[in-house]
Amino acid sequence: MLSSRQLELLRILMQSEKEVTSHKLANIFQITSRTVRNDIKEISEALLKNGAKIVALRGKGYQLEILDYNSFRSFLQEIALSYSKMEAVPTEPKERVNYIIKRLLLSEGYIKLETLAEELFVSESTIKNDLKEVRSIMSNYELELDKRPNYGLKITGNEIKLRYCMAEHVFNSSHKAPSLLPDDELEAIRSIILKHTNAAGIQLSDIGVNNLVIHIAIACKRVLSQNYVSIYEEDLHHIMNQKEYQVSERIVNDIKCSLNVPFPDAEIAYITIHLLGTKTIAYRSREDASLSALIDHDIYSLTQKLLAEVERYLNLGIQNDKELIFGLSLHLKPAINRHYYQMNIRNPLLAEIKQKYPIAFDAGVIMGKTLDNILGISINEDEIGYLALHVEAALERIRSKSGSKRCVIVCATGVASSQLLYYKLKATFGSRLDIIDTLNAHDLQNYPLDTLDFVISTIPIKTPLSIPVIDVNTIITGQDIHRIENMLIEDVDGILQYIEPEWVFLKQELKSKEEVINFLTQKLEELDMIPENFKEALLERENISPTSFGNLVAIPHPMSRMTDKTFWSVCTLNKPILWGENRVQFVCLLSVQKEYKDDLQKMYRFLVKIVEDATLVDQLLKVDNYSEFIQVLKTHGNN
Repeated sequence: MLSSRQLELLRILMQSEKEVTSHKLANIFQITSRTVRNDIKEISEALLKNGAKIVALRGKGYQLEILDYNSFRSFLQEIALSYSKMEAVPTEPKERVNYIIKRLLLSEGYIKLETLAEELFVSESTIKNDLKEVRSIMSNYELELDKRPNYGLKITGNEIKLRYCMAEHVFNSSHKAPSLLPDDELEAIRSIILKHTNAAGIQLSDIGVNNLVIHIAIACKRVLSQNYVSIYEEDLHHIMNQKEYQVSERIVNDIKCSLNVPFPDAEIAYITIHLLGTKTIAYRSREDASLSALIDHDIYSLTQKLLAEVERYLNLGIQNDKELIFGLSLHLKPAINRHYYQMNIRNPLLAEIKQKYPIAFDAGVIMGKTLDNILGISINEDEIGYLALHVEAALERIRSKSGSKRCVIVCATGVASSQLLYYKLKATFGSRLDIIDTLNAHDLQNYPLDTLDFVISTIPIKTPLSIPVIDVNTIITGQDIHRIENMLIEDVDGILQYIEPEWVFLKQELKSKEEVINFLTQKLEELDMIPENFKEALLERENISPTSFGNLVAIPHPMSRMTDKTFWSVCTLNKPILWGENRVQFVCLLSVQKEYKDDLQKMYRFLVKIVEDATLVDQLLKVDNYSEFIQVLKTHGNN
């Protein structure tokens, strides 16, 4: 039977209209090209008996060829049926680890090694290897994997930490989670929560409500099996003095009546902890005077200190944004409570935030470091990601107020198609693009072009114009959007001034993140480009959150401005290396000069476009010299 990865690989080949390279597949699945070839071989063997085959085209990649549609359709139906029956037994190491964690967390007693091996259709030695990763994950929650002869394995540790772990790995995963309680009882808990939080004036986000339902359901399940939390007397008194404790009492009283579950005081305090750490919502129109009335003075002062540090390091012009101050202040109080009570919060958008909003994420890193300096609070990547979202919203507000690019649309196929193009462009670019008019080609002769930045045309314009012309399709494509986006960012040559030949190192044989950083900093020291403590600053930033953004790209950089010149030092590798949790083969070391006057966000947006473009990264990895490297970037920027 094909593994889940092999099925996904087959799906990609079925959907692709052209060949897919081994390199691209390896990048998608974060595996080696050799593993791709092995998977292709196993899939091919299965397909040959079922009306299809995979063709390997030299220099182009793999392509699925269907020989007998009826036989192939039957094959797909058989796969769907068999997997629906057995819910796909985990085959990949990561999937097995998740399965084992869930199995152990939901078990009341010990589970034998051979039982897990039988359930997963693997050897006991494979399970032993998987257990190393299980132990590593459990250590994040200060939990242990207890092993007893003749009994088996069991997760042990603090009850509160165990519940946090259950919430994250059993009921917050991307896979279908087992049901804690019947649906009607879960709905009853949700109704009770909303009834009492609304009455108390506590407005919870949908995610906040869902998380609270999960934790209360876990508490119900654990209490019924006589597993209770224990809280230090001093902490218990502190929690009982919070107004949220009274709300939790009312929630618990209703749950007692509705579900017949007894809750001791410590359990009420446990629910209070989650209420204190749950994100609230309060985005509505505000006046200056309402800020001090709605926000605790200490939190307001802390927010201002955090933003002052962000401004000192990055100079983003967001320090006095009232919406940002309000949003961050609302976020910080529950975030501090989460740290105090050692709660975990998962950020499902983290990878996307790091990739698409790197400058906002850096602002979050700076705020995290400042929190540690002021309060001794060390926050993780997930919390930093949430801080970054607030910053990105403020940056977007600045962008929406800044001068937009002015253009006209030239379209020869009529009013309907020109209007379709107009609204598509407005929906895509918003206030960044000011579309002044829609014209016919002959109208351009008498139009004041000096009032425009460029022309967007669906037909060839033969007469030379004094401003750029962007040719697009009437039904606009992703490539058309890309060309317009490049015009909105800035001139590519202006960006490429930061890359000199002596700062570019192609096709290097380096085996680790540390080797790459050592190599680049040594080269830059020889060129007298960086101060002595530059490498330490890079490693400090990496320790907070790895700068690998997916798609084989890493952008290491210090948090502060340390050099006299802004530069990018590029290093490509012959083989990918592990950088945090991502495989990396293209490294762009970025340093911004101390007195940088240009728009930092424009430079970051160009880097983000590199990160997001798998084809571009693939082309850059293949070039042999600086001239080819720059030409690929220029061609990309002008397409």
